[in-house]
Amino acid sequence: MSAPSLPISGAAGPQSGIAGFRFTEMLALLFFGVVMVLPVLSLLVSSFNVAPPGQPAVYGFSNWIEAFSDSNTLSSLWTSFALSTVRLIPSMTLAVLVAWLIARTDMPGGNVVEVLCWFAFFVPDFPLTLAWILLLDPHFGFLNSMAKSLHLVDGPLFNPYSFWGIVWVHLGTGGIWFKVILLTPLFRRLGATLEEAARVAGADTMTTLRRITIPVMAPMILAIAVLSFIRGLESFNTELLLGVPADIYVYGTRIYDYIQDEPPEYGQATALGSVFFVILAVIAIFYRRFFKGERKFAVITGQGYSTARIGLGRWRYVALGGFIVWFLVMMVMPLVFLIIGSFMRRYGFFNLSDPFTLHHWKSLFTDPIFLGSLKNSLMIAGATALLGVLLYSAVGYLLGSPRKPKSGPVIEFFCWLPWVIPGILLGLGVLWIFLSTPLSTVLYGTILGIALALTIQDSPVSTQAFKAGFLQLGQDLEESARVTGASWFYTYRRILLPLIAPVAMTVAMLNFGSAMTTISIPVLLYSAQSRPLSILLLEYSYTGELERAAALGLLITVIICTMIIIGRRFGLLQMTRSEEGPVR
Repeated sequence: MSAPSLPISGAAGPQSGIAGFRFTEMLALLFFGVVMVLPVLSLLVSSFNVAPPGQPAVYGFSNWIEAFSDSNTLSSLWTSFALSTVRLIPSMTLAVLVAWLIARTDMPGGNVVEVLCWFAFFVPDFPLTLAWILLLDPHFGFLNSMAKSLHLVDGPLFNPYSFWGIVWVHLGTGGIWFKVILLTPLFRRLGATLEEAARVAGADTMTTLRRITIPVMAPMILAIAVLSFIRGLESFNTELLLGVPADIYVYGTRIYDYIQDEPPEYGQATALGSVFFVILAVIAIFYRRFFKGERKFAVITGQGYSTARIGLGRWRYVALGGFIVWFLVMMVMPLVFLIIGSFMRRYGFFNLSDPFTLHHWKSLFTDPIFLGSLKNSLMIAGATALLGVLLYSAVGYLLGSPRKPKSGPVIEFFCWLPWVIPGILLGLGVLWIFLSTPLSTVLYGTILGIALALTIQDSPVSTQAFKAGFLQLGQDLEESARVTGASWFYTYRRILLPLIAPVAMTVAMLNFGSAMTTISIPVLLYSAQSRPLSILLLEYSYTGELERAAALGLLITVIICTMIIIGRRFGLLQMTRSEEGPVR
């Protein structure tokens, strides 16, 4: 007597499963080709288009000539390189040290330190920059006023509106957190053989770190350094607040100025943006040549992970104390002063008889522009979260599938592309696509268009999170469904997606938070009807309404912190540590 078949809707057998898998693969390639490759190609071609937007194309070199005949253009490029290089050196040094302390040593509270790094990474940089203005402004900054009252100096001791002021603020707002997050799992997966051999030979802890661990990790460290250097070149928010008042312009703010001209100078902005691809090509060539022919080191060996953490002795508490001091100075102190600044009658004037008020909060909540921007931000963030889950869950399945599609390396490259291309440049490429498509009225200046651009930006984190989630699922789950006749789509929808629901929820909330704070992309795509809170914060700051800007920045920070707590609740940080294997 034959066994009864299970009543599975949409059952179609293994061949249908393979067909569904291949269809998803082709759809992913098509999607990435359209939304990522097409904007880049459009940007390059449009840099030679001298006709106004919406007019028939006329090609020439006038955009390039006008852009680079301006002395400010070369100066802004040089300043971008200088800022990115100068802050990279101390931030990479601190990040390597902190990641090593978390993953390889017996420093107490390592897990808490890692959570604090995740928290700091997702705190918006724009509100923190406002807080540093309150602390360091040469006229009313709290620290300068305190130093003057103590008769330590005659003039201002600190000045954020300077090259070194911008470097300092960057070290606090995003200097080491991003790098620690990427480096910590790599240090955890480092094979123990070489380190143990060094200790047997009598090498002390610092010698082992300097002569063994860091050289073995050099390819990964350099890769993260290159990525951080590129992300430093795209920096926009801090330079706009602190650089423009001091006539310090960088690559991103120069493009922004071209777009804000009347009429907008799209051609010159595109020509300046296209130069970045030449810079990326040069960096890629040097990176490949540096490692060409070099000996390759295996960080994961058949002998497993290191189970014995390096003992620091009495220095373990010194290391923890050093991190706590750094975190208090660079993160907690500006957050406290951001709260204070949002209640100040006049931003930075502590010597008033009645310096604090609720007026700015009341006026903010009764401002119809704020209410409209809040609605727009929630809609944009919600759409970005939904699109991210729908699109990148399928992509993450492809990358984490045991079938290993042939196009996997190509798809993986496309997934990381938005973190290689600066946000202001990605926004400019998407802008040209919107202006040249018949659907420009649907995409340009609309909530849908901004949400689509932000979804593209969130590709790296979203795909890698889903990939890690699918890698944790046993292959037998999918095979059991196929044996009973379930189609690929049915298996994916009814079995796999429910199992990675916590990952999907976390990705949605991370994308939601990113969409609430990003400025560099929507600043080129928004209109008066689709203005989000991040752009309203920029406008408040740019027009000198720093009190209201501090209140709005604090509100956005609270929203983001809530997202972090929820993300932690659904297992984001546990997921990043899922690769530890036998470390525990």
